[in-house]
Amino acid sequence: MLTIVCIFLALALITSGNSYVKGFFTSFLLTPLQQVAAGGTTAAGDALTPPKSLEELTEENKKLREENKRLTDELVDYYDIKNRNEELNRFYNIKAENQDFTLVTAKVIGRDPLENFYGMTLDKGSVDGVDKDDPVMTENGLVGIVSEVSPKSCRVITILCPDIQVGVADKKTDDNGVLSGRAELSDKGYTVMNNLSEQNKAETGDIVVTSGYGGIYPDNIKIGKIKELSSDPYTSMPMAVIEPYEDVRTTGSVAIITDFDK
Repeated sequence: MLTIVCIFLALALITSGNSYVKGFFTSFLLTPLQQVAAGGTTAAGDALTPPKSLEELTEENKKLREENKRLTDELVDYYDIKNRNEELNRFYNIKAENQDFTLVTAKVIGRDPLENFYGMTLDKGSVDGVDKDDPVMTENGLVGIVSEVSPKSCRVITILCPDIQVGVADKKTDDNGVLSGRAELSDKGYTVMNNLSEQNKAETGDIVVTSGYGGIYPDNIKIGKIKELSSDPYTSMPMAVIEPYEDVRTTGSVAIITDFDK
């Protein structure tokens, strides 16, 4: 009875012409009813929608897998192009400053864990124009030299290896020497400038570059800076410990100089 009385009271107030009362009761009573009715209609519509067949679901799943594969392939291609552009940008300055260089960019694809001088295998070989004794460098400086070549890959010994011999010079004083690695220094990433003259004027911090003597390496390729000066324990001649600008222990991509003006 109370409910009926309230309903009649509400109708009386709504029909009385008071706009405020009309708005209140419309919002309070009619809006919830409309929402319930709309929800019921939607639920009824969903209930009336026939379920998809197994064939339809299988076909949709197939299309989604194909679309996912296409997007993944596009992403891989994007990263390949991005990495390629980054490599070209890294070595652009080398080519710009050395117009006579013929360069082949390469990636490090392997290292021998039993090799103590951080030698590396690159993904370019004879089919790319790479030959034995080609110098290898980065934008930071000399890395080493190609020691073995196969059609699609090559092996590089680094400037940390005792087997390498590079004619070098102190850029400031013109003191000449021979760069070669030392077993006791390789794990620190250091190499050595041997055969300095007794009258050398080299100092700590001086820049060391290739001299170009012998024709294997172009001249003026950066190598590193002199970390300390001492006497060679084997020959008693002056020597300099060199800290390379390029840490060959972590090098990931390089440029192989396949030809230059000798």
